[in-house]
Amino acid sequence: MKKVKIYSPAKINLNLKVLNFDANFRKHKLKSKVSLLKLSDEIQIMKSKSLNIKYYDYKKKINLSGDIIKKTISYFDSKYKKKSLFNIDIKKKIPIGYGLGGGSSNAATTLKFLYSYHNINPQYFWEDAPNIGSDVLLFINQYPKMIDGLKNIKIIKVQKPRWKKIFIIIPSKKNLTKEVFLNFKKKEYTHSNISTKNDLTFSSKALNKEFSLIYDYLCNFKSDFKLFDMSGSGSSIFLSFKSAHVEKSIINDIHEKFPLLRIEKSYYFG
Repeated sequence: MKKVKIYSPAKINLNLKVLNFDANFRKHKLKSKVSLLKLSDEIQIMKSKSLNIKYYDYKKKINLSGDIIKKTISYFDSKYKKKSLFNIDIKKKIPIGYGLGGGSSNAATTLKFLYSYHNINPQYFWEDAPNIGSDVLLFINQYPKMIDGLKNIKIIKVQKPRWKKIFIIIPSKKNLTKEVFLNFKKKEYTHSNISTKNDLTFSSKALNKEFSLIYDYLCNFKSDFKLFDMSGSGSSIFLSFKSAHVEKSIINDIHEKFPLLRIEKSYYFG
């Protein structure tokens, strides 16, 4: 087989409400609207005599704990009695650990490839994805989704879908999801007059000083934003502008005020 190149998109949580904690699954039930981005990882796959998976961040090889692509292939081969041997290179464009779903997306993209390669009905994705990871099902297609609980996901098919420009603000320090949810559970934070559609924002502010400073600074421009908030458990922030004439000025201001952060321009669907 020739080298296959596939793309694995990021996601943002346009809102997020923590419903409760499910003791059986040991996970929090969430209600959230999710939109996929054009910002994507690139996955290159070639047939091999053994399974080799390598991750790269700006051409530099990186080591990841808990390789979800390896987990996906192991699950698939065990269930469908296959032997998937490939050289897989993943070029990470989606920052790791910032609430943008890169790992879950990599798993979903790999799973779809395996269905195609082994001639398995792709409808099994609905059954297999939740067994690999709680967010994997979000990447079944490019449409926005509504999450309600742990496994209840509704696809939002808009009549005239189109891509819209968005900026992803990425601080130098990431949040640890476990700590953010633990902080939220204990309510170890102080509310302010800031309004947010993400229940985890205040926990992230309490645990991540850099994120808190950036978030508070961006709140000064809220009247210029069409969309603005933290995605997932953070610490990435998404924003889109109501008009183009202030966009360049504010982006330059952000860069000047916080030179260590990274800004990705992308597009979201629907």
